[in-house]
Amino acid sequence: MPDRPDRRRAIVEAALAVIGETGPAGFTQPRVAAQAGLRQSHLTYYYPTRDDLLVAVAEEAVRRRVALLREAVEGADGPEEQIAALARVLAAPEHTRVLLALTQAADQNAAVREAFGALAAGIGPVGAALLTAAGVRADPAAVALLQATSTGIAVLALARGEDVTGRAEQLLHTFVDRLSGKDPS
Repeated sequence: MPDRPDRRRAIVEAALAVIGETGPAGFTQPRVAAQAGLRQSHLTYYYPTRDDLLVAVAEEAVRRRVALLREAVEGADGPEEQIAALARVLAAPEHTRVLLALTQAADQNAAVREAFGALAAGIGPVGAALLTAAGVRADPAAVALLQATSTGIAVLALARGEDVTGRAEQLLHTFVDRLSGKDPS
């Protein structure tokens, strides 16, 4: 039998899969237990309530999103590649779908809402690094605007159901150019 951290990780993985497929409405302990190949009693041993599991899922989803964004921006050479890398992450729907589903849960659950605070705190430095590399003063307002723009791009990419990477990259370039005072045309 796997040890507790491995079992917890497997349950969270299964929960991420369920919420990614069904959204918050289909996110039930029996469904997660089935996805994880466990009896529900085993699942509730590790996560006694649906809310306990939801918080663990939110924390992991946020951790993954921040790591993806950090890898994309820090692993790229210069602002052009950073913007392209950010666009690729934003245009990939799988993580956005989970985060949107969890957004609904955050409305009712303060602990999930707190996990989303970690998302903003975690991606803030990534956005600031990108803006600075592009020659833009990374003040709090510019970073917040980049976060809002990025969120909008991710949601639209998910809603369109098609690859919008090129369009996302174009929008991010326009955004950065306008913040830097360059003519985006």
